[in-house]
Amino acid sequence: MKIALVHDDLVQWGGAERVLEGLCEIYPDAPIYTSVYDVNNEELAKRFKNRKVITSFLQKIPGWRALYRALLPFYPIAFEQFDFTEYDLVISHTTRFAKAIITKPGTTHVCYCHTPPRFLWHFSGYKSFGLGEILMTKLRLYDQVSAKRVDYFIAGSQNAKKRIKRIYGVDSKVVYPFIDLDRFKNVETFDGGYYVVMGRPNKYKKFDLVQKANLYLKMITGGLSEETVVNILAGCKALIIPGEEDFGLSSLEAQALGKPVIAFKAGGALETVTSKTGLFFEEQTVDCLVQAINKLQDTKIDSQDCRQNAAKFSKETFKKSFQHALADMV
Repeated sequence: MKIALVHDDLVQWGGAERVLEGLCEIYPDAPIYTSVYDVNNEELAKRFKNRKVITSFLQKIPGWRALYRALLPFYPIAFEQFDFTEYDLVISHTTRFAKAIITKPGTTHVCYCHTPPRFLWHFSGYKSFGLGEILMTKLRLYDQVSAKRVDYFIAGSQNAKKRIKRIYGVDSKVVYPFIDLDRFKNVETFDGGYYVVMGRPNKYKKFDLVQKANLYLKMITGGLSEETVVNILAGCKALIIPGEEDFGLSSLEAQALGKPVIAFKAGGALETVTSKTGLFFEEQTVDCLVQAINKLQDTKIDSQDCRQNAAKFSKETFKKSFQHALADMV
């Protein structure tokens, strides 16, 4: 079959882009269609240098990097403009609008969805008002319409599966994303006396909650090298996840180094953290978080249990699971 991959955008290197790289390994000849591509991002340029990347008309807008958020209403249109006539199978990989592509009856569209757009469906707990909410309402309607263009959904977690069912009214198969376990092999760990929060600094991640707890804290928020990120995690007492994650690759990366996780008891953390690898707190308050931190100090977490849990989410397992799920669909 002739296959194409579709990704929301290529503007920064993160968990979604790492998963896209895994999909590229499964389908080495498939081009990537995306809204915009920041070719000046060294990590992206290195990872996808041998891949044909096809961008939308948004790429031609002068200064699109500065207008990235302002162009939000145009992203669905950008994906609709792509022509997939020559392909037998198109795999969209998304948390936003990549599934908005239009394919002809002879082309199968499989969407690997980690969540319906959280900013549209208020999964982040924040709502717009006035004209902003009018726009969001229109985009929500569009999002539901565009979801009907998908032939089959693959969810990135049980959490995503529930959201897809609730928002789009369709079933999906779960294929967990992966972490690159090779990054964490033979890394010497130590107790640096600090805690870590990790991820893009979006409001829903609740980093401010941890900051208010007056901890010795280090933040990993992007722009750091792969080696630096691993070294910071290697010295932490624990990773803290104060927000509700769609899945939470960072918790697995910490566990791959034998580090425990303290997480808000909701969302994807329920699928990546176990009673042997960390602790949950019930409410997003400073008091509940501090109680969990104090409890962890009196709880014996075996680093080997953490590593074994992380090992379940290997790239090899992901590739096999994705191909098996797809074989049942196409």
